[in-house]
Amino acid sequence: MRSTRPVSYAEHGMVATAHYLGTGAALDVLKEGGTAVDAAICAAATLSVVLPHMIGIGGDAFWLIHDARSNSLSALNGSGTCGRNISLNDYQGLDAIPHRGPRAAITVPGAVDSWGLAHARFGTLPLSRLLEPAIRYAREGVAVTQDISQWIADDADVFRQDPGSADIFLKNGQAYRPGERLKQTALADTLEGIARHGTRHFYEQTAHSIVDYLKQQGGLLTIADFQQYHAKWVAPISTSYRDVQVYQVPPPSQGIAGLLILNFLNGIDFSGIKYDSPEYYNAMIQAIKWAFNKRDRYLTDPDFYNIPIEKLLDPALANAERDEWLNDTQRTHENRAGGSDTTFISIADRYGNAVGLVQSLYFDFGACVTDPGSGVLMQNRGSFFSLQPDHPNVLKAGKQSASTLMSGMAFKNGKPFMVYGTQGGEVQPQTQTSVLTRVVDFGLNVQQAIDAPRVLYGRSWGDDGNRLLLESAVPASTFTALQGQGHPAESAQWPYPRMGTAQAVRLPGPWSAFFEGGADPRGEGIALGF
Repeated sequence: MRSTRPVSYAEHGMVATAHYLGTGAALDVLKEGGTAVDAAICAAATLSVVLPHMIGIGGDAFWLIHDARSNSLSALNGSGTCGRNISLNDYQGLDAIPHRGPRAAITVPGAVDSWGLAHARFGTLPLSRLLEPAIRYAREGVAVTQDISQWIADDADVFRQDPGSADIFLKNGQAYRPGERLKQTALADTLEGIARHGTRHFYEQTAHSIVDYLKQQGGLLTIADFQQYHAKWVAPISTSYRDVQVYQVPPPSQGIAGLLILNFLNGIDFSGIKYDSPEYYNAMIQAIKWAFNKRDRYLTDPDFYNIPIEKLLDPALANAERDEWLNDTQRTHENRAGGSDTTFISIADRYGNAVGLVQSLYFDFGACVTDPGSGVLMQNRGSFFSLQPDHPNVLKAGKQSASTLMSGMAFKNGKPFMVYGTQGGEVQPQTQTSVLTRVVDFGLNVQQAIDAPRVLYGRSWGDDGNRLLLESAVPASTFTALQGQGHPAESAQWPYPRMGTAQAVRLPGPWSAFFEGGADPRGEGIALGF
């Protein structure tokens, strides 16, 4: 297939992010000799300024990091915990935790501490260098893009309810227009403090300003919640798919859902069919339903609930249930609506290191609560907690919520093959699978795999129930065949942003001597190498 843009090839390193300024800043770090982790921190900080609806230092992060020297893969959980003094009693009489406002900002931001852990183990350049582009963009201002202008307009009414947010993200009470300059001087000061004093400065000092503001607005987090929080190294989880070994971050990340989908598809022969055929999409749809059924029965903080990961990822489970699901397209799984705004950073360096970093505020602009003293926009990840006492993901003090965030990395012959991921809440395991299978099963390059029309099963924020969307670039015959099988497929104009904005990097190997990068036409990203 012909892609929307050429795949990026380079010999010494590759960066793919969801915004061109983030990619450019991270690429400069690689050119200066920094590692993939150095570049990922630079990208995440920069995107926190130039892509404020999707990522920020008030949010969470999950990492997969391959270290070439030790030939090892590490996973890092930078998901924040619920405040220590917060309980179900604080939401008595409600059916769900509010999605917006100070009562939604009930988990500690974990991303910044994860930056510190990753940098201490795998970084080489000073933190001050890595945060320099973000500080400059925050202080001097950055051009508002078409996408950001629209997202601000969509959330303007919520911003008007929060003085801190309104002062930063609205201009004379209205959304910034494309091409206007957005400055975030308080955030620049905060980033300078982190650059000068280290990432724990955010939890020991910046936290005072954040907590004071939240308290004024009716929030519940405390200084102790910040000071006691620490990101943590965890063991990756994995499964085999065809001739690759695929890794994800363990729960509370929903990475297990992506692995379950692959286990289901691994028993289906795609040879002789096309990547946009009804046979492919039927298998994908039923695999997604099956995987989400398993995910939603268990996904939560494993420190609070026993998740049978080994049993779930045993191929025997998918083998035993595959035919039943394939033969009944009427079987469904009602998903709980969730946020969709996240960003994925894919980087590989000249030393053989590779990083997949996913970072998020959960909903667009998170809780829409911004501390004016620090410029920190708070996430609303805690709003995904259940208020049902018997639910695995029920709210509890000190607990991490089940998270839509996931980071994908595939290996061949014991070496990194591809780093891939996307934003999009429920979309993430679906789009990750779409990208991987288009490369592994159908021989597309990463840009073609990202461009290829996708399916979206489930319920996004604002939907009353599950929907089955298929981008209109698929052949009409595919729609007809799927509807004939009983799938309620709706057409979504391609490229459709709700399908996620994916990034991917394929590393050199027998298939090519060069790094190969791709970024999604559904967003504002770009892949660049040198």
